[in-house]
Amino acid sequence: MKNVYIFLLLGVLAVFSGCINESSPISRDYFKEASISQLATNRETLDPPVTISNIAVENYFRIGTNEQTFINVPNRIFVIGASQIDTVLDLNMGQAIIAAVKYEDSKEYPIKASNQNVYKNLSFVSRSQINIESLLTLQPDLIIGEESWYSKNKLGSTAYWNEKGIHTMVTPGTTHPMKVADDETVEDQMEYILNLGRVFNQEQQAKYIVDATEGRIKEIAYARVGKKKPKVLILDLLSATVSYGSNKVAGDLVNRIGGEVPHTTAPISDELLMRENPDIVFVVTYDSDTELLDSLLTKPQFQALNFVKYNRVYAIPLKYVYGPLSRTIDAAGYMANYMYPDEFNFEKEYDFHK
Repeated sequence: MKNVYIFLLLGVLAVFSGCINESSPISRDYFKEASISQLATNRETLDPPVTISNIAVENYFRIGTNEQTFINVPNRIFVIGASQIDTVLDLNMGQAIIAAVKYEDSKEYPIKASNQNVYKNLSFVSRSQINIESLLTLQPDLIIGEESWYSKNKLGSTAYWNEKGIHTMVTPGTTHPMKVADDETVEDQMEYILNLGRVFNQEQQAKYIVDATEGRIKEIAYARVGKKKPKVLILDLLSATVSYGSNKVAGDLVNRIGGEVPHTTAPISDELLMRENPDIVFVVTYDSDTELLDSLLTKPQFQALNFVKYNRVYAIPLKYVYGPLSRTIDAAGYMANYMYPDEFNFEKEYDFHK
């Protein structure tokens, strides 16, 4: 009903203003229904207040750590990204989302079925509408999203929002692969979930998510003890071929489940790929774009490489390699199913609401 209301409202505004397009600022009335319902919600006090350490970002550069203290449980959350939305919903905080952006979602691997009942009733904003002016009209008390959104033409810096009393929780493991040399690990993802649990007063649920995720990783790793480690590369075929090496979340995850991801430079040349001669290659694909896989398999210079000889190149959704958060458990299962097809057959999605 909420989305119907918004659709009708946009139609009325279009009549009076000439047109509304995706690049138009968000009017305060755009989320009037959501805002009124959220403002009517009594705020839950955190006693004692919760202090967490997160990431400080300015113009898409990580500039240090960012300590913030939460006095109340957020009840006006603005969420950008599919994994971020799933994680907030997995933490039972869907009622606090005032708006969300369907960013990095996938038709084949969408928001989890266990979260769809809440997800389909959220209010959504297009990516092109996100900037400082538009977001201020929504009056959020917490912004959850990737580092890339804190750029000059989008959200500026985390400090800008914090100075206005608006908290920011930047997702770890969401830098451009060529931007930050610091290690990005599965542990970072789990710590972020635990911090959200503290802030949301959902510590038990956060622990459940982390324990289940770590349990799956240990299950796979234990089954692989003493067995040959396949060499794995995780590639994103952008304007240049980018590698998620062992110092990135996806690489760390593969290494933890019995694979061997080398520490590569972010841009990887054909020559370096040939020297590594991986047994398995995961390629980040967008909406089942198999042409990307074919472009690797058909390269003449790769025909003698193991992953081509044995046809072991697999698509992987971006949400499984880039800030996966509560989808880390699904990423581990997905990778294990392809890496060790005779040993594992994990379900596509893990339901944290069971």
